[in-house]
Amino acid sequence: MAESGIKSYFPSQTVSDAEKLSFDYGLKVGKAIEQEWFNNDKSLNRYRSNYNNFHSLRLYARGEQSIQKYKDELSINGDLSYLNLDWKPVPIISKFVDIVVNGIAERTYDIKAFSQDPNGVKERTKYMESMLRDIQMKELNAQALETTGFDISQTNNVELPETKEELQLHMQLDYKQAVELSEEQALNVLFEGNKYELTKKRFYYDLTVLGIGAVKTCFNTSEGVTIDYVDPANLVYSYTDSPYFDDIYYVGEVKSIPVNELAKQFPHLTESDLEDIMKNKSNNRSNYNSRYSTDKEDNNTIQVLYFNYKTYMNEVYKVKETGTGADKIIPKDDTFNPPKDKEGGYSRMLRSIECLYDGAMILGTDKLLKWEMAANMMRPKSDFTKVKMNYSIVAPRMYNGKIDSLVKRITGFADMIQLTHLKLQQVMSRMVPDGVYLDADGLAEIDLGNGTNYNPQEALNMFFQTGSVIGRSFTSEGDMNPGKVPIQEITSGSGGNKIQALIGNYNYYL
Repeated sequence: MAESGIKSYFPSQTVSDAEKLSFDYGLKVGKAIEQEWFNNDKSLNRYRSNYNNFHSLRLYARGEQSIQKYKDELSINGDLSYLNLDWKPVPIISKFVDIVVNGIAERTYDIKAFSQDPNGVKERTKYMESMLRDIQMKELNAQALETTGFDISQTNNVELPETKEELQLHMQLDYKQAVELSEEQALNVLFEGNKYELTKKRFYYDLTVLGIGAVKTCFNTSEGVTIDYVDPANLVYSYTDSPYFDDIYYVGEVKSIPVNELAKQFPHLTESDLEDIMKNKSNNRSNYNSRYSTDKEDNNTIQVLYFNYKTYMNEVYKVKETGTGADKIIPKDDTFNPPKDKEGGYSRMLRSIECLYDGAMILGTDKLLKWEMAANMMRPKSDFTKVKMNYSIVAPRMYNGKIDSLVKRITGFADMIQLTHLKLQQVMSRMVPDGVYLDADGLAEIDLGNGTNYNPQEALNMFFQTGSVIGRSFTSEGDMNPGKVPIQEITSGSGGNKIQALIGNYNYYL
């Protein structure tokens, strides 16, 4: 391992089924996941890195991103004492996120169930043949109804299609068996009971903001099928290049649950076990809780890793030849291996199928809370040797294990818009109103003719009220008067040009 540079923390999958079922094997799997995702070295801690990235994207999507980068951009050697700006971010991205999420949510669809069992196919074929027969004998049926008063058609009270194409549309759109209607209704009730519409909106929001979305399907005797939302920031999974995560061999999530919920979910834990868990938790206080600082952690919560682990099991059968020449098959465990010199025609038949193990472990400890083969495993109908994870995950823009999202692609533009917004404030704060220049010497020799003194204050009042100015082209000695226009406007147009340029820049990045 050291020579190749490949690190593998997981136990071998080639061991016997009995060993895979042992708690020791489950603990090795849990510690391997912990080692791969929760390394004490911050630079190698995948969970913390993922959470920080997703947290940053969510802040951008809410218009609450950190303003420190903007302060660093506008400060001079860290000095902001000459800037009096409103640093609150402009919520640009949140508008586009809402548009995209609502657009995806509006793509409504209805569940359509089609029976594929032999009896259902037989009923559908029988109905279609009878309707086809009635189409072909439409005129004869009409004459018989008119003559005898009896309807001899096999599909009563049904509007017959005119052509075979219309018949195909009728079978696709209108024909429904009772079992199909029941299945559709059952699925709708299942989704409504799990508040699936709300879960879908959260899923779409994660898909837009983070580029990845996940839900978890579970089975239990009290609630039946449950569909739960999963926060992608809490996910752990094996490396994959597939956007649908169909080739992963382990997946899990980290949950912070209170002690009372821990005792409820795992009733086999004793009081001493819970005390030991709390003691170990305090010793490993902030190793794995990346959401909160140490002083904000809740002393009653425990970090629990729930995970699925995909491996394989061997279905072994003992094949014995009976006296009549037939073969008798007897199930055995995978350690069964009949000797070659055994008399009686013994042989061994083996099939390897994928299976799923459910586990739960308290992070930072060696306490394995659960390890068992999944009681209800989802398998594709086309291949029963395969198994599906309880987690359904999708990341459409994944490449080389890296996830891309809409918000991630536009954060650079949002930063430029915010900087432009701050620059606009800066320019506006430096702008001064238009003023007037008054030449006091130009007013000295002006006589209004009504006995009123033409002083600077009187001149300003006349200018602002009437817009008129009185001046003299020549002085009393007959010389040219340089102050013949004693009042002149002063315009500061440079700020307006800068504002227009910044608004153009703002619109460009928008």
